[in-house]
Parts: sequence; structure tokens; C-alpha cells
Amino acid sequence: MNLLIAIAGFLIAAGLQARLPTFWLLGGLRIEFLPALVAYAALTMHRGRAIALALAAGMMQDALSAAPFGMSALAYGISAILMTSLRDIMDRDLPWVQMGAGALTSAAAAVIVFFAVGISFGVVFKMILVASISGIVTALLFFVLDYARLAWGYR
Repeated sequence: MNLLIAIAGFLIAAGLQARLPTFWLLGGLRIEFLPALVAYAALTMHRGRAIALALAAGMMQDALSAAPFGMSALAYGISAILMTSLRDIMDRDLPWVQMGAGALTSAAAAVIVFFAVGISFGVVFKMILVASISGIVTALLFFVLDYARLAWGYR
């Protein structure tokens, strides 16, 4: 049941990420929810489930973007492997750890896509802004999902 709820959450987040309006003042930036969910899954779930959900989230990200298919899945998968490996030395309850995990997951996906598509100074600036926003979203998402897990009785 826990995995089914996680899959539904990833689908809802992908839909929100695709449908929410962009910040036109910042050059058309979107709020990214999938890197935050990948960070949450990697720091909360078992390694196999976290990696499977990270790959699925990457495929959803690639299906909804103009990036080459599989690039975000590769980045999210690598991020999930690294975070599950380092989970024992990271305190997932600290907000700066949560923000860093979300920001680095978002930046990893952007960097891998930039190697395939191309890179410029404006794109690097947007990547830093998107990673910063993703870090803030990650901390908020950790709070909401931990509260939901506590309310529903999951440990």
C-alpha cells in the first residue's frame, strides 16, 4: 500500500509540475516537484524502491519535457543511488540536508541534459535558480509528507 501511495504521489506531482504556470519574471521557470520526491524517496524508503521510483520519476520528467528521453531518469537514478548509500551518515530531518538533496538532484538532472543539448551562461543561471527553488520545495515536501505518514500511521 505504501508503494501504491508513492506512485500516486509521483503521478500527481508530475501533473502539477506540467500544469502549474511558469514564473515569467524569471524567464519562464517552473516549480519542479519530481526532484523533491526523488530526494524524499531516497532518504526514506528502501534502496530498491527508491531507485525504482527515481527511474520512474525520471521517465515522467522526460515524457513531459523536451529533453532526450532517459536523461533525467539517469540523473535521478544516480542521485537516488548516492543518497541511499549516504543515508546512514545524513540526518534526513535537518532542513539544510533536505534542501541540499533536492537542489542537487535537480541540478544533476539539468547538468546531464545540458551535456546532451548544449549549455550557455543564461541556462546556467536558470539552472541555479531552479535548483534553489527545488531545494525550498523539497524542505516543504518533507514536512508535508512526514506529517501525512505520521497521520496515517506509517513509520
